[in-house]
Amino acid sequence: MNESRVTIVVDSRYGSTLALAKAIADGARSEGAEVRLCRVEIDEPEFSVDTERDDFIAAQAEYRDLPRASAADLEWAGGILWGSPTRYGLMSTPLRAFIDEVAPLWRQGALIGKVGAAFTSTGGMHSGNEMTLLSLLLPFLQHGMVLAGVPHSVPELVRTTKGGSPYGASVVTGFDGTLGVDANELAIARALGARVARLARWVEAEPASVELAACSGSP
Repeated sequence: MNESRVTIVVDSRYGSTLALAKAIADGARSEGAEVRLCRVEIDEPEFSVDTERDDFIAAQAEYRDLPRASAADLEWAGGILWGSPTRYGLMSTPLRAFIDEVAPLWRQGALIGKVGAAFTSTGGMHSGNEMTLLSLLLPFLQHGMVLAGVPHSVPELVRTTKGGSPYGASVVTGFDGTLGVDANELAIARALGARVARLARWVEAEPASVELAACSGSP
């Protein structure tokens, strides 16, 4: 079996997505994985957040202390999870910018065969959290990666009344943040992190140049 290495790339504003990322990291470490927890760059001004909220100020102080994610962090890992707040049923712009930034890895085929999974946060139950998870998973497919979700054998996925999905970890905070992150949502995130760590140990990466394949001509 391979050494298990997991990179978690997070974009967070009020701290709920970061709370999921930390729970995912705990789950991966429980399986003996080495973990890198990284952030993306946030461009200001942002129009979808209230920068005066106490939870935003506290979360950003912790968030900005994280190392900035790089292509090297993805190459290092056998399992990769990324997550962001929900924006109209889509991932956030800063996370999308990071995914575009690491496009050379696609051309190199550097992530083929690695394990990918996603997580998100949203204000409302029907504000697009599952749509966001699916949008976060699509780039992994383009990279030729193996997708990991949350099976219904995880008891908290059956019991949850807020976030959590077979498509990935999620949290529903309420539009003013007062619902917070509950125990079921954190348990689902830990289970996802542990599962990615296990799969990353079992699955063999298959790096192969996409550019070389494109230049190889007709069969």
